Amino acid sequence: MTLIVIRHLQIGDRVFHHGDEVPPDLLSRETIDKMLDRKQLDDCTERRSVYRLLHRFSGCSEKERLGDEEIAACALS
Repeated sequence: MTLIVIRHLQIGDRVFHHGDEVPPDLLSRETIDKMLDRKQLDDCTERRSVYRLLHRFSGCSEKERLGDEEIAACALS
């Protein structure tokens, strides 16, 4: 699940703008459900999570791997 902010949103001391991705570990499941119901967030299934792809840099506990084509096109050998 990749959560995308709809409009402008402040969560704690962080400010998010329309289209920004919310880090996976930032909100509880209950809070996510409420914000989805209020149309403050959208679950964008076709968009991969930058936080999960770059987990070593973002500190995210969840991981997502690059595909073979992505590695060949974008990654350093």
